[in-house]
Amino acid sequence: MKKRRICTILGAAVMIAAMSSTMVHAESEPVTISWAVFETDNYTADYYQHIIDTFEADNPNIKIEKVLMTGDSRPQFLKTMLSAGNMPDVNIDPVDLADIEGVYAEVPEELLSKYEDGYIVTNNGSKNLIPAYTALRSQVYYNKQQFEEAGITEVPKTWDEFTAACDKLTEAGFTPLMGVGAADSWATSFGYWSGVVNAEVEAAYPEFNKQVLAGEVSWTDSVIEETLVKWQDLINAGYYHKGSMSFSHPQASAEFLSGSAAMFMDGAWACATIDSDEAYKDKFGVFVMPTPSGASSYCTMPGYWAVSETCENKEAAFTFCEYVLGGNKDLYSYYLQADGVYSVTKEPVTYEMGTLQTEFLENYDNMEVVPEITKLVGDYKLPSGFEDYTWKSLQNVFTGADVKTELEAWDAEFARMLEG
Repeated sequence: MKKRRICTILGAAVMIAAMSSTMVHAESEPVTISWAVFETDNYTADYYQHIIDTFEADNPNIKIEKVLMTGDSRPQFLKTMLSAGNMPDVNIDPVDLADIEGVYAEVPEELLSKYEDGYIVTNNGSKNLIPAYTALRSQVYYNKQQFEEAGITEVPKTWDEFTAACDKLTEAGFTPLMGVGAADSWATSFGYWSGVVNAEVEAAYPEFNKQVLAGEVSWTDSVIEETLVKWQDLINAGYYHKGSMSFSHPQASAEFLSGSAAMFMDGAWACATIDSDEAYKDKFGVFVMPTPSGASSYCTMPGYWAVSETCENKEAAFTFCEYVLGGNKDLYSYYLQADGVYSVTKEPVTYEMGTLQTEFLENYDNMEVVPEITKLVGDYKLPSGFEDYTWKSLQNVFTGADVKTELEAWDAEFARMLEG
């Protein structure tokens, strides 16, 4: 999906309409559908309860039972549930299991017809994923006051300008960068990987996923190695907060917002948190992280839901999915706005954006959108579990492991997963 399409969607007026669920068929007896979800600062227990209450009010014969995914790997949680024969009926983060035959049910064409064609994917011949949203990935959030006190008058636009800004911040007594560690292994490398490494790889290999799956390029490629060495240079220079590896993502976010560091590479979802709190008004800005080579692109990540093949009430489960993901436009807008993501329905659903989220989007003007290689869905999806493996490896890189050695291990693990 091109930037022009995103802007068209977001430039439209907020569309609020009465619920029109074409799939609803009155159940003769009440049924209960289990719904696997995860909680974050934006996706709270109250947030999910509002969705459940709204749906049940209009569908009194269908009850929704929330199943909270725990641990640092949602795919592993679902795999454990699958092995135990206790798979939830509706899953909010199903991509890693979608290419395993028999896990998720085929989505009715009537439901798929409501979504933009570009988001409909096939896994081993099965259309088993329901498009839910598309998310913009990472930029660099910065503390305006600390930048001003350090004498930084413009946001960095090149790699050299970025490192110079880090030096100025250090000289002024500020910590340049906030990092993440603890159990949130994904967040340690997320900002740099999606904002810098992905851009460099896509510039060098526009069909990277196809090529790496075919064995035409490897994870030890010099583009990946050199870009990760540049990240390690930032770490070794002492730019990151010394407590980074002890912080979970919510803790790191809170530390950044309290002034413990001047910059934080984070996702678009942080806009929703900052824009919704009056205490943060006008205190933070955001810019696109420069790349070492000057490669300029950004990536989006589509989100999906799925209905388990073992679900005993598939019609009710698909009714729930259709209702939340566009059938009730008011609720879909609520669902999207909470995490700063965007609609994928053919009839666009939008919401009022705050100042920072607007700035985040405008930063991508005239930039090309490319796939995020570790999030690609469909025939060129990477093996299930490989991304989890890279997260832990990149934590090793953050704490000083040799980049080349780690990437050689990626190649070995990737080959093992493909053979398995």
